[in-house]
Amino acid sequence: MKRTPELSSSGEGESKKEQDSSAVRNKRLGGAALVTDKGDVDRGFGSEVLDETSRAVDQVHDHFLEDISPKEHFERDFGPNPLETEEDYREVFDLFLQEELVPEYHNNRGGNYSLRLTYRPYKETVRTYLGKTREVIEDLAGESGKLPETDVAIYLDKSARPVSWFVNEFWEDFTDKPKPQTEHLAIDRRFWFEFFGVELVSGEYLKENREQLATWRDLPIHNVKQDEMRELWKLLKDEVITHEELDAILRGSSDVDNRIIGRAIDAVIKERGDMATQAEVDSCVKEGRARTKILNDKERLKNIYDACMIAVRLRGLFVPGGLSEEDLKNPERIMDYSVGMEGKNITIIDEVARTGTTREIAKHFIEWAFPEAASVNFYVFFEAKKLHDANSPMNGQMLMIPFWYSLVHDDGTGRGISGPDKVTYKEKYRQQPNNSNWAAAFGSDFLGVPIAYEMEKDKKSLRLREQITRLRVEYEKGHIS
Repeated sequence: MKRTPELSSSGEGESKKEQDSSAVRNKRLGGAALVTDKGDVDRGFGSEVLDETSRAVDQVHDHFLEDISPKEHFERDFGPNPLETEEDYREVFDLFLQEELVPEYHNNRGGNYSLRLTYRPYKETVRTYLGKTREVIEDLAGESGKLPETDVAIYLDKSARPVSWFVNEFWEDFTDKPKPQTEHLAIDRRFWFEFFGVELVSGEYLKENREQLATWRDLPIHNVKQDEMRELWKLLKDEVITHEELDAILRGSSDVDNRIIGRAIDAVIKERGDMATQAEVDSCVKEGRARTKILNDKERLKNIYDACMIAVRLRGLFVPGGLSEEDLKNPERIMDYSVGMEGKNITIIDEVARTGTTREIAKHFIEWAFPEAASVNFYVFFEAKKLHDANSPMNGQMLMIPFWYSLVHDDGTGRGISGPDKVTYKEKYRQQPNNSNWAAAFGSDFLGVPIAYEMEKDKKSLRLREQITRLRVEYEKGHIS
């Protein structure tokens, strides 16, 4: 049932509500960092509350110290409205500091701009983000017509993690629809440009064309088709080609030989069954040879193979029970495992968009990994304010972005997560060799590393989570509208 703001927070009913809320909250919020007896900081691994069905990706789901729950701090009677003046809002929601760059045009300096840093009022900012949260929830619930009702919400780390905090905290306040399955994945355009050797200069412009921003089309995998990926998977599943032979072809040390062609022909004959005529046999031979055609264009084959590996590394994070060592030796098997995405509407959520490149990368990767999904959609939480002047070298300059990022200096804190780190997940597997950690290490390009809230500078992530909870509490008490 949709929660509605309360005008009073006293009495027996409120106490029962707090108990129920606490039970639900304690069930969904796990532990954060622990200090070991060696004095080392456990970065959140192993201290989460995970059930038997947890996937490897759950290792980077939300953390919260069990002894510092939002309920303990804020779900109590505050008495009279504590939020009336701008100073009240600044004191309670000090992290809601919305920066804005104001461009000032100087005609007497050859038409150049200077940028002046200003700040939006706290009261206005708090109410703005409350409104944005209502909007995104209604969109994800399919109530606005902008999106189909979302079954799985994938928030992009690191930037969109706070969006998931807002949405999950307020979901029951703004809709009666069931909350989507929440996942977090790190899909960053800069990482993939670097991965594929696309050289960039300042501002993500192409080094070879400093006036052109890098886009999805600058990645060599941009035109890989799902049919081509399925074709390569089939060759591996039918054992027409081994991984060793494929690797040799990709390295240029081998070509498609008669053994591979013969296996392809045998696979077609096996599919068709008994052959009655020579014409049918000839047809099988022709089709078998055609199936190996994909292996002959080595440059194209490499792009298809790279796309396939992106798909299985990402999909493997969602396989119930994780992955075995045998799965990693034969990754084509991963595409056959059910991961609960059949017929689901998936929405990828980012905090802001600049060029649309992250949208294209994330959508293609998710579509490759979950071809059985009903739809894959992309949603932007915050409409960034930019400078629009085609004659200025500052054209496209971001003037306002979500408050958890700074326009002038960002220290990377306040999101509870850092970027992907293969070493961390490989070490986790070395310490605890199990199938979940196999999957996490295999798909580590898509997993951020949790930050220990208590060890973070100024505890910004913990404080932001608390302030979002406080915002919900004050909204439900009718103090903020």
